[in-house]
Amino acid sequence: MGAEKRRYRRLDTDLEARVKSLSDPGSEPIEVRIVNLGPEGAFLISDGDLVTVQSQIALDFRIDSYPKEINVIAKILWHKKTNDQRGMGCQFVHIPLFEKNIIIDYILRRYAEHQARMGS
Repeated sequence: MGAEKRRYRRLDTDLEARVKSLSDPGSEPIEVRIVNLGPEGAFLISDGDLVTVQSQIALDFRIDSYPKEINVIAKILWHKKTNDQRGMGCQFVHIPLFEKNIIIDYILRRYAEHQARMGS
């Protein structure tokens, strides 16, 4: 999904996360990295397999400003496969409001820290 279609800004990140396909309950979780994060979705890179487009996943990750693991249900919308990156774009379809606000606060704090470093 292009940035012009998003309602919220995304933050470039490098967060460890786990993905589990909800359509295959017996599958093992996949280790991924969240390379950009917004309150309504994320882009995940993977060294291993990619989850099928339109599949729902359980996505579990941590951010430094919140002591608990964040758990969301997301839908894989698209894949990106290049020589240097394999990844999946996902939209959150179920995220508790409290955790969505935690992500928004995290993004706003990171942008504020970036602006302070840049002297703006």
